Amino acid sequence: MSNRLIALFTDFGQRDAYVAQMKGAILTLNPQARLIDLNHEVDPFDIRAAAYLLEASSRFMPAETIFVTVIDPGVGFARRPLLLQTQAGKWYVGPDNGLFTSVLERQGLQAAYELNKSAYFREPQVSTTFHGRDIFGPVAAHLSLGVKPRDVGSPVTDPFTLTSTPPHWVQQTLVGEIRHIDHFGNAITNITRDDLEHVRLGELLTCTIGLQAYTVPFVRTYAEGEAGELIALINSDDAFELAISQGSAAAYVKTEVGHHVHLRLSVEA
Repeated sequence: MSNRLIALFTDFGQRDAYVAQMKGAILTLNPQARLIDLNHEVDPFDIRAAAYLLEASSRFMPAETIFVTVIDPGVGFARRPLLLQTQAGKWYVGPDNGLFTSVLERQGLQAAYELNKSAYFREPQVSTTFHGRDIFGPVAAHLSLGVKPRDVGSPVTDPFTLTSTPPHWVQQTLVGEIRHIDHFGNAITNITRDDLEHVRLGELLTCTIGLQAYTVPFVRTYAEGEAGELIALINSDDAFELAISQGSAAAYVKTEVGHHVHLRLSVEA
């Protein structure tokens, strides 16, 4: 009997009964389920930010992990409940609303199934407002016990993905966008280490967000910035970010997810 790890990723928070109910639905079907909480503090309803966080979190989990992913503002409407298998050998159960965009970009799609076999739900009649408890959690429990993906749904080939603009050059300016604001206020972009391979540590960058331009040093670690100084670096996920030593860069530059970032070598460099 298989007993794959089940990782939970939601915007439920910890104050209400939602996480407990979903865990209860899983454990009722598989009392020996191995559950891990990846994140329950994703900003509510923010699918674009959640897509980034899901990929960044699941990247380091072992193959055959089953991810129950519930950021689902469209619950009860036309969006499909899905199971995805990626080429990295990981399984994702959740809504077909773009949440899997970053996962598919990095891991590739092996197979996808629309969850339409009610025998694998918590009850044949599910709640219209809580598919995490009544569909996604129970399907994950069955998968963890060895049920085959093809048994829980019908094959599909077109999971929905969010549109985004990849980093690109406009003359001497690299244009990207803010993908995530982390707990510390670091403004993380979709610009990668490879996009900036020609920029040397210690050089000054002109970073423009909206109508405001900032001159920032390109450094290796957070500690290289003076307290309160805006700096730029490549973070542990190989993404370019703006940071402030012991402060919030996002608050300082007044940015949020989706804002464009324009980078060029500063004339002062």
